[in-house]
Amino acid sequence: MLIRRTPVNSPFARMIDRMIEHAARDRDLTPFVDFVGEDLAVAVDVAEHEKHYAVTANLPGVPAEAIEINLDDNVLTISAEVQQEHQAEKGRLLVQERHYGRFSRSVRFPSHVTAEGVEATHKDGLLTLIVPKLANGGAKRISIRNNA
Repeated sequence: MLIRRTPVNSPFARMIDRMIEHAARDRDLTPFVDFVGEDLAVAVDVAEHEKHYAVTANLPGVPAEAIEINLDDNVLTISAEVQQEHQAEKGRLLVQERHYGRFSRSVRFPSHVTAEGVEATHKDGLLTLIVPKLANGGAKRISIRNNA
């Protein structure tokens, strides 16, 4: 079986991306972004506003009920598990590029945030979080409001 991979999606490219992110974190250039689950890296955007941070994560095919969001000590962690579909009814698998398993993605904010007032919405595979800034943060699990 021949599997075609693009350089942008290769394990080597992901390793280089992680090295750049770690270097940026050490110089306080950007928030620290990390993930667990090499093949299940979730794409996130983090924008800073005057009174809050906006975090947007691509989670296609992951229902809101399967997503866990935690905020502890200025670190926002998004985790879930993508279940593999049974292949028995689908015939012989020729190409498999979708990834399955548990993943976790964390974002460390450069200033203090609070778990109080965090807004989380999930629509069409897009998770959006509004995280208010505050002098002192605290740990809290965040529930998702489904806009379906």
